[in-house]
Amino acid sequence: MQVAALERTLASLREPALLVAHSAGVLTTVHWARRCARAVHGALLAAPPDFDHPLPAGYPDEDTLRLNGWTPAPRAALRFPSIVAASRNDPLARFEEVAALASAWGSRLVDLGNVGHLNPAAGYGEWSRAEPLIQELSEIAELIGQGAERTA
Repeated sequence: MQVAALERTLASLREPALLVAHSAGVLTTVHWARRCARAVHGALLAAPPDFDHPLPAGYPDEDTLRLNGWTPAPRAALRFPSIVAASRNDPLARFEEVAALASAWGSRLVDLGNVGHLNPAAGYGEWSRAEPLIQELSEIAELIGQGAERTA
């Protein structure tokens, strides 16, 4: 897991970042948020995997994920605005489990429909639907900077 690398990168920035994470990067982000107190403006968390349940063939097994710190997935509320974008047919996560994670994290859940794992294997390259979600988080961060309450 790359929690220390994420913290080093964020420490090198002059201002808080808006994080965009996909798949295992989502779990790196939420593990980072549990361990580190550095400010970020928010996070778009796309297609988080469900590492707490067996994965398809070719992926690490539950013991390997646990021994390497990936599981269990943190279930505490994130201290920054976040949006979880989830697929209904992701081979690495059941939608219901991702919805439960989004709820635990205090994230707004966006149902993407049937987009697989939102990766090249599912037919995706550049993902244009990310732009409005990033813009939404930027606007929320700006409002919070002006004294408004967290809303996502």
